[in-house]
Amino acid sequence: MNRWTTFVLSGFVTLALNAPAFSQAPAPGEKKEQRGEKLEKKGERLEKKGANQERKGEKLETQGKTKAGERLEKKGEKNEKRGEKLEKKGERLEKKGEAAEQKK
Repeated sequence: MNRWTTFVLSGFVTLALNAPAFSQAPAPGEKKEQRGEKLEKKGERLEKKGANQERKGEKLETQGKTKAGERLEKKGEKNEKRGEKLEKKGERLEKKGEAAEQKK
C-alpha cells in the first residue's frame, strides 16, 4: 500500500470509531440552557448598543441636529428594552433547562 491509501484508510477508521460520540444527542435540558445563555448574551449586547445609541443621539442634539438625535435616542431605548426582555427570557430558559436536567 502506498502512503495515501494508508492515510485515507486511517482517517476512515478514526471516523468510524468516533461516530457514536458525534451522534450523541444533548441532554433534555442542555439545549434550553445553551439557548438561554445565548439569549442573555444577545440581550446584554443589545442593551449596550441601545445605551451607545442614546449617547450618540444626545450628542447629535447638542450639535443642533434634533430630529436625528431624537430618532437615535428612541431607537436606543427600544434596543435597551428589547435587550432586557431577551435577558429575562434567557434566564427563564436556563432555569427550565436546569430543572429538566435535575429531573433526569
